[in-house]
Amino acid sequence: MTATWTHSAETLLSEADQSWSGIWALTHAAAMGALNMAMTVPLGVGVSISYAAMDFREAQDELEWARPDTRGAAAPVRFGALRLEDVPEAREVLDRLAASALNRAAGLAEVETDLGAQAALSRVMARLITGRAKISGRWA
Repeated sequence: MTATWTHSAETLLSEADQSWSGIWALTHAAAMGALNMAMTVPLGVGVSISYAAMDFREAQDELEWARPDTRGAAAPVRFGALRLEDVPEAREVLDRLAASALNRAAGLAEVETDLGAQAALSRVMARLITGRAKISGRWA
């Protein structure tokens, strides 16, 4: 796989904090990576990957709705070109990004005292779970 994908993801995974903006940055990277991947894979697979990107984007919308300042707080990650033979590794990268965002959202939900914010995090987690399943192909 291109070093850009792996290096960018590793950097983001190590630097994203446990905050709303950290979750947003991870989710944004997963969404952009999924869109990139959807353009690389055959059409039938690309549709499912596009739906995963939509799930990740809906998670971003929830984060931005709950905390409007979240979006501008984190620098987005851009992935480079993806070759078809690199798709399995790219799926793993996107799965790790989404899993990390999910773990951060779950941790934040445990300490969040505002019910509206808890509800938003619950919706974020639902979208991350379904997006991960579409990327990884694992529904369990």
